[in-house]
Amino acid sequence: MANPVDPSHGDASRPATTPPSHARGNPAWWLLAALGGAAVVASSFMLKPPSPPADVKSTDMTAGKDSISVREGAPQWKFLKLTKVGEVGSHWTDTVPGRVSIDESLSSRVGVPVDGRVTRVMVELGDTVREGQPLLAVASPAVDELRSSREQAQVELDAARTALSRIEATVASRALPAKEAEIARQRVRTAELGLQLAESKLATVRATPSGRELLITAPRNGVVVEKTVVVNQQVSPDVPPLLTVADLSTVWVIADVFESEAIDISPGGDAEVTSPSLPGASLSGKVLMVSAIGDPERHTLPVRVKLANVDRRLRPNVYARVRFSVQHTTASLEIPASAIVSDGERQYVYVQDAPGHFVRREVVAGSAHEGRMPVIRGLSAGETVVEEGAILLDNQIDISQ
Repeated sequence: MANPVDPSHGDASRPATTPPSHARGNPAWWLLAALGGAAVVASSFMLKPPSPPADVKSTDMTAGKDSISVREGAPQWKFLKLTKVGEVGSHWTDTVPGRVSIDESLSSRVGVPVDGRVTRVMVELGDTVREGQPLLAVASPAVDELRSSREQAQVELDAARTALSRIEATVASRALPAKEAEIARQRVRTAELGLQLAESKLATVRATPSGRELLITAPRNGVVVEKTVVVNQQVSPDVPPLLTVADLSTVWVIADVFESEAIDISPGGDAEVTSPSLPGASLSGKVLMVSAIGDPERHTLPVRVKLANVDRRLRPNVYARVRFSVQHTTASLEIPASAIVSDGERQYVYVQDAPGHFVRREVVAGSAHEGRMPVIRGLSAGETVVEEGAILLDNQIDISQ
């Protein structure tokens, strides 16, 4: 059985401030209780954490909506670098891909003047040939017709000349009027034209009849750079050229330049060409042409560069890299590319309009080249801009908003 609670020893459920019955009339107890409560309250104040210090704002940088001031001697100056807006000079563009091509002004395409069948092919792709060297032979019944036409034209010319001599003698004896001699001279001229036409059918392709074969010869010194003919192939004057012979002492390099960059490239300008096939070599050339027609998918323009290739080191279809020396026509100022800050839609820089005070100004800039960017609009020559540290100023303005 549980022991009954003894009122004289107090109850655990009774509040601590309630005195036991035997002390309720004792003044000393009340004094002790008051002193204990005061000690508890005092200790509670001692254990309370201190209040945070008042917010102290830095005075090193003061930011506005689109401007910011940096105090002289502030530690942020070691992250800032200033520069002057300069004039655009002649410079080299970044390299762009290109390919070596033949100089079409020094190349000849070879076809056939008659229908026939190829019986022999004497050259292969890449062979070096000389003018007049046989390239292929074509068997055709038309060979006899060509030879016959030429012989017939020669006969007609000889007959016309003989008739002219006889008529001129008769006119001299006054047996015929003078107009007969003039008619005879016209016949001679017509016969001469007929012979020239018959001979030109062979001369234009430098072909020589041999039996029933027509030998097609090289029209110039050079290299066989294209070949689409094989033995037993049926050919005619209407098919595309069978061979191309090109002089490779001069070549073209066709570079693909973005539309925005091609605007400052013009014929006659300097170009520099490198190629993995020529490690360490750099070749100088001239811009021959900037195409008026662009690639609608890649948004590039072909730029043709002419290069001397006396030692034949550059071969057709070889990959190359090209850069151009240009003078901007759309901008006369430039700044370091690191000075430009962009939010994705706009470009802007920080301009120092007073010592330590910078204003954010929107600009329109072109394409970067070797770490610099031309400025089309927004700056004046001689102004001071932040070359390094513009992001620091930009972030501080955003934080202060």
